[in-house]
Amino acid sequence: MSNHKLQPVRGTKDLFGDEIKIFNSIVEVAAKCAKTYGFNELQTPIFEFSEVFERNLGEASDIITKEVYKFPDRGDNFLTLRPEFTAAVVRAYISNGELQQFLPQKFFSYGPIFRYDRPQKGRQRQFNQINFEVLGEENFYADVEIILLAASILKDLGVLEKTSLEINSLGCQETKARYEVALSEYFTKFSAKLSADSKVRLEKNPLRILDSKDLQDIELCENAPEISQFFSDAARLRFNSILSELEKFGVKAKVNQRLVRGLDYYTSTVFEFVMDHEGAQNTVLAGGRYDSLVEKMGNKNLPAIGFAAGVERLMLLTKFTPEKFYPAAVVYVSDEQKSSAFELVQRLRNKGFKTEFIFDGNFKNQMKKANQNGSRFVLILGEDEVKNGEVMVKDFQNSSEQKIKRELVLAYLEGKV
Repeated sequence: MSNHKLQPVRGTKDLFGDEIKIFNSIVEVAAKCAKTYGFNELQTPIFEFSEVFERNLGEASDIITKEVYKFPDRGDNFLTLRPEFTAAVVRAYISNGELQQFLPQKFFSYGPIFRYDRPQKGRQRQFNQINFEVLGEENFYADVEIILLAASILKDLGVLEKTSLEINSLGCQETKARYEVALSEYFTKFSAKLSADSKVRLEKNPLRILDSKDLQDIELCENAPEISQFFSDAARLRFNSILSELEKFGVKAKVNQRLVRGLDYYTSTVFEFVMDHEGAQNTVLAGGRYDSLVEKMGNKNLPAIGFAAGVERLMLLTKFTPEKFYPAAVVYVSDEQKSSAFELVQRLRNKGFKTEFIFDGNFKNQMKKANQNGSRFVLILGEDEVKNGEVMVKDFQNSSEQKIKRELVLAYLEGKV
């Protein structure tokens, strides 16, 4: 086997040490906020039939045209590694009748996402997301609530002040249809200057051009019609109501009429929390409403809204200091005390106390390993300690030593840690 085969595949990485502690802390914060807002956890498979994503994310989206990991299985089915959560969550809702018994349904998910994209800081080809979806609620307060939840997570992670909220509305179906016509007419006049990708988008979905990262396209978008010109009265009232409620709760939102998000299923409200000084790839958390997706996937018309955030991107922003939990280590002077030492280890572990045990080595080497493992306390059993039912406790933090009765060890450690 060549050496490069023993390296992580490009765009993937191993997580361990402090990184995995920070990763788990972010998921724990998201799960806690999910519980507070009444969300239930839902986990979907990491691969689905390709149609689940291809039919619903949009043929003109970059994810489908460039980024999915698609492969045939032995049954001649085409499968796709999950490139995002929303379509998979909707598929799960449709597939499981018990999830349809009452509405609205609120789902929290987290796990790996796969996109064949250029690896970059905070984004790998396999990365992780936290994801929230609300199915079956059309009231504009659901939009407000989902944005407040997103802000709450960022606040609890200590990163809200490093971001700003950008928001837009794609209006109602009537608004969106009229706006697409206006954009098509505008960009057709400049079709020769459009990037190759945007020429395709012009034919399939001109809104996607507004999401282009090509500099020439961005310049052309500056003078494109704005969607607010095409709002129906109902769409305008809804959007203004959302902005008013967010302001009431102290969430500052900047209206960005070029914000359309990168997927075809979005309708009405779309939003992003972005880093203030991080260049092009600056989105921390993003989402929006997708009222037609459930019906498009073969079920009844069902309004829905959600958002996702990349865990690795959040890891770059958070300033978590992983908790340094100093465990105890139990060592023995000679093999005659080894059995008694191991019994003590298991008694402490059964009470939930993290305890290290070195199976082999002389007393000096055991003490050295206990120190290297970050143990604060070393519980020493020698001949006299076993005979008298005692333990010698050495505290590496202050170099103190104290003999205590075996039955008082747990209470002693709990009082110190």
